[in-house]
Amino acid sequence: MSGQGLIPLQRHSCLLFDLDGTLLDTALDLIAALNAVRASHGLSAMDPQPLRRLVSRGGRRLLQEGFPEASEATIDALLPEFLRTYAEGIADHTRAFDDVEAFLDRLDAHQIAWGIVTNKPIGLTRQLLNRLGWQDRTSVVIGGDSLVQRKPHPAPLLHALMELGGTPAQAWMIGDDTRDIEAGQAAGCGTIVAGWGYLDEPDAVASWGADHICWTPQALAERFALPR
Repeated sequence: MSGQGLIPLQRHSCLLFDLDGTLLDTALDLIAALNAVRASHGLSAMDPQPLRRLVSRGGRRLLQEGFPEASEATIDALLPEFLRTYAEGIADHTRAFDDVEAFLDRLDAHQIAWGIVTNKPIGLTRQLLNRLGWQDRTSVVIGGDSLVQRKPHPAPLLHALMELGGTPAQAWMIGDDTRDIEAGQAAGCGTIVAGWGYLDEPDAVASWGADHICWTPQALAERFALPR
């Protein structure tokens, strides 16, 4: 449901963010990597716009879309090439979504702890954050291979909260994919859909069962009541 009213944040509150499609618009660089892999196999470039909705599903899902005739074994073989290609241009076009950095600055100013929990491999995540100058924005970054489990399993969120010194009852998980919401619910956190992200089926978002849906980063910032 969309939820109504302000969400009060206290000094002990914690916010956990997905990365791709929530904090950062990474679509163009990921799609460029897909098209480069297609080109290396004699295929033409695909239109980026229809592919945006798949970005939060990860590299494997993009490869499945880019190579629809390929077997799972072939996708497995293509994935390392895709990841290498992506790493080479990881921050060519990637930027924070509008109003995201201002919101994070407000959280920092009010000493609200926050971290990143993504299914992106931790090596690529660190590389991207470094390229954008975000390496010191938060001390807690959990990647898709940081633990044995990844979202929608709650373990990455619980691990992040342990590092932040928070508890699920004091925390919110914010993301643009069903796995973000499922992980947050399983961990016992509040959940918020980042409606500005890469939603595969925007009309189905209400069925995810999140506590709130925010359609812009500004709307997210306005939903929280920061401590004075």
